[in-house]
Amino acid sequence: MRVAFCWDWPPVLSQVSTWEDGLAAAIKELSARHEVQVFMPGDTFNVINHPYFDIFVSEDLMASVANYNPDVILMWGDMTRPNATPLAEFGKPMAICFAGGEVDSYNTPLFDHIFVESRVYKEKLNAAGYDNVSIAFGTNTDLFVPMEQNKSFDTIFPATFAAWKRHDLYAHATMGLRSLAVGYLYKDHEQECWEECLKLGTTILPHVSAQVLHYLYAASKVCVVPSRSDGGSQRTVLEAMAMNLPLIITDSDKYDYAYGRVFECAPDVLEIRGCINAILDGEKEVNTRDYVLENWSHITYADSIEKELLKLCA
Repeated sequence: MRVAFCWDWPPVLSQVSTWEDGLAAAIKELSARHEVQVFMPGDTFNVINHPYFDIFVSEDLMASVANYNPDVILMWGDMTRPNATPLAEFGKPMAICFAGGEVDSYNTPLFDHIFVESRVYKEKLNAAGYDNVSIAFGTNTDLFVPMEQNKSFDTIFPATFAAWKRHDLYAHATMGLRSLAVGYLYKDHEQECWEECLKLGTTILPHVSAQVLHYLYAASKVCVVPSRSDGGSQRTVLEAMAMNLPLIITDSDKYDYAYGRVFECAPDVLEIRGCINAILDGEKEVNTRDYVLENWSHITYADSIEKELLKLCA
């Protein structure tokens, strides 16, 4: 099977060159089983020598994909990606690893299959009349492994500084603790997300590589995820679980794979703080890694994608 994997956002080299999350590891695994080429749009032609695979950046994405002549096209993005329509015109089977956002848009009918990261998005797509949906998700269990590290932070929250992540809730719940928030900082909007963290004593860091994030998880005692149910952070949940890091989540209906294996509480400052204190006082050890290895590794992620792509190519 020849797969064209299209990341339909212009590349930010500092992020792309260190992209080693669950999806990247799953694409690497697929590359060991099939012929896979990764494409991105850009201003000029360039080849990024990623640790897992070469990434072909092209000012003419359509020509690059056409020259590759894949059996199936797999996109990664939301339903507003500009290259979805021209890629669909090739007449090849096309699927998408849905990155979040509005599910029912002008591009949604273009996809023969839609991979989602959680039950919430599957139910939304089903309700909108799309039955060609399945859950495919996992984390890079080769990278995110438990490790020895000095515990410099009481809590960590890795997430883009965006409103639906609810950094204000995190910052208020962790006042007086050694708390860390790390993630992409928007330059022109939602700056109040990181400003509130600084105001209340939370240390902030910009986007870091997956390798650095691995060390930051290990340097923390508790991972707190206060994101809204529609606000993502599934990746964070699995990364923390893969590292056996005690985890607190709110609005957990989106995290079916974590149910019963993490500490759940309402999105309330006092409840979150009470849960944090209970973990810190009890120094409770957890073993969630075995569960992730069995159900949500990058290998199972690749298996889920491969199964449906083969059907499309049959």
